[in-house]
Amino acid sequence: MKKFLFIGGDQRQQYAAQYLMRQGCSVTTAEDCPEFERMVEAADYIVLPLPVSRDGIRINSPMSIAPLTLKKVIRALDESKTVFAGMPSKDLEVELSCKDIKLYDYYKNEALAILNSISTAEGVIHEAIGSMSIDLHGSKVAVFGYGKASSALARRLVALGAQVWAFARSERDRAAAEADNCKAIPLDSISSQNIAFDLVVNTVPAPVVTEKFIKSLPKSCLIIEIASAPFGVDFTAAEAEGIRVIRCPSLPGMYSPKSAGEAIARTILNIVNPGGELK
Repeated sequence: MKKFLFIGGDQRQQYAAQYLMRQGCSVTTAEDCPEFERMVEAADYIVLPLPVSRDGIRINSPMSIAPLTLKKVIRALDESKTVFAGMPSKDLEVELSCKDIKLYDYYKNEALAILNSISTAEGVIHEAIGSMSIDLHGSKVAVFGYGKASSALARRLVALGAQVWAFARSERDRAAAEADNCKAIPLDSISSQNIAFDLVVNTVPAPVVTEKFIKSLPKSCLIIEIASAPFGVDFTAAEAEGIRVIRCPSLPGMYSPKSAGEAIARTILNIVNPGGELK
């Protein structure tokens, strides 16, 4: 029987653990306690959260009263363990590599990324509907980037009757946006646009929603930032212009923890047992 030890995480990890148990796996969870080293020793696989850490010191454990430090976790591991982690830092990758420990970043899994994009898109729409004073139908929406999450979002916005402009760097992404009935604009042409957008959604972790662009927006516009650090929105400029910005990290964990958690569990099982039958 496969023995999994979950360390830290939010509701996604709870649902992932429940899913693994339904598949016949042995699952335990750990906090900072005297038995921690023994629990690690008894496990075959260690599952760390997404992201592994938010401060580079402690394991990301918003639901824990006794979060573990990264150092303590690393000390307890040896080469017999396999670690699954979401968005591990380069430092963590190096430290585990030096101890000959196998590390899999499940966040990079293509299938998981597709499933997460659905949860992310639905979460953005939930935030927009709850924060805007107008319908999405007929609204003017700018989406920055056209990867998995942004394209999933754009298609749903179009289906809801929104007018969507997709700002993308590559010709391929712009072609995909056009195929999804969006107006595709090169990122380097942002400054030439003068559209009264009702909603701006950024998915690019680079400075693309600039001060100049923000100054062209109406005060009623809502900006939703879902990119990871260093982000893509000039928050200072938005505040100066009186434009509201909502930062939305980890939308799948916020709005669809069961779907997101089970997707993580299926990803892990497919790595442990490639091509294996899953319920």
